[in-house]
Amino acid sequence: MKNSTYLIILLALGLVFTSYKWISTSSQTNDEQTRNTTIADIMSRTSVRSYSGKEVESEKIDTLLRAAMAAPTAGNKQPWRFIVINDKAVLNAIGTNFHSMTMAKEASVAVVMCGDTTATFKGDAQAYWVQDVSAASENLLLAAHAMGLGAVWCGIYPQQDRVMQFSQMLGLPENIIPMACICIGYPAGETTPKDKWKPENIHYNTWDSVATKLPEAKEKTFSEFDVTKQWSENPFNFFRGDGLLLAAGNRENNNAMTIGWGALGNIWQRDASTVTVYVAEGRYTYQFMENSKYFTVMQFDREHSNVLSYMGSHSGRDGDKAAALGLHTLYTEHGTPYYAEATLVLECELLYHYKFLPEGMNADIQRFYSNFPAGVHHQYIGKIVKALRK
Repeated sequence: MKNSTYLIILLALGLVFTSYKWISTSSQTNDEQTRNTTIADIMSRTSVRSYSGKEVESEKIDTLLRAAMAAPTAGNKQPWRFIVINDKAVLNAIGTNFHSMTMAKEASVAVVMCGDTTATFKGDAQAYWVQDVSAASENLLLAAHAMGLGAVWCGIYPQQDRVMQFSQMLGLPENIIPMACICIGYPAGETTPKDKWKPENIHYNTWDSVATKLPEAKEKTFSEFDVTKQWSENPFNFFRGDGLLLAAGNRENNNAMTIGWGALGNIWQRDASTVTVYVAEGRYTYQFMENSKYFTVMQFDREHSNVLSYMGSHSGRDGDKAAALGLHTLYTEHGTPYYAEATLVLECELLYHYKFLPEGMNADIQRFYSNFPAGVHHQYIGKIVKALRK
């Protein structure tokens, strides 16, 4: 009887092991198949300009748009906007008015890929919207091919005459720029992708692979400067734009937050340059400001705009924000924290701090705080004791 029991247990264990091994192997096989399918879709995708007339289902259109919005985007700005065209009259108008888009007459649907210039960076970096919308367009094309659809990318931007005509035809506001029109439908027949592999287009490290011609890499480091003689920022715009970072604490425990309010100037001491910042008592940084003799105000370039957006939308109560962003924390001789990735740092010694009093507010400000969840702000005036910039 015992031998029978042992035999049953051994058989059961063998079955469990075999099942686990099969599931594990099956999972690995499925992962490999998924990777292979993705590569195959990329390699076999081609522009399709002839369609069968079968309507593309609304669920598939929704999937295409979801795939487009899964694309990478600089600073997570997501400036893409999409005009879905399934009105035959509009499709015919596109096909009639643009000689390179005659296939729109046969397409079941078209998606005009647009960029919102108010939803991206400012200055030269505003042009990143083109890369973002291009990435979304490629995602949409690959998704269409994976679902058995045919699609073709028809360029609009930067040809200004096309941009103007599409803007007028679709009633686009000034800040919305049409970049491409992607015509979509079920293919009318078999399609064969072009082989575009050209090894001569590939260069490693430098254009001619001669490493000795590379300039010596120089890491940007901070230099101390005199704010009274070498300050070039407009004090009225310094705290505007994408914001600044405020940090306080010590080597053991500190926190930073994004700020958009502040002032530069001087007070009490004629030779003292001062920075004034404001922190609401509900913010996690408030406790550090209340218990620190020094604080820092930091400015970042556009390449680090994600730092400001993340610091402004996450609380230090939930974790180390600097570590989550991969920032490198440095400390002044007073132990005040700042980040190596900043471009400008002002270390300030606290001169004065006090809570805003309701009796000193006008009616509009009182109404503001009646609905402000973080509580009343405290004012902190600091004397600049060190100024660093790259």
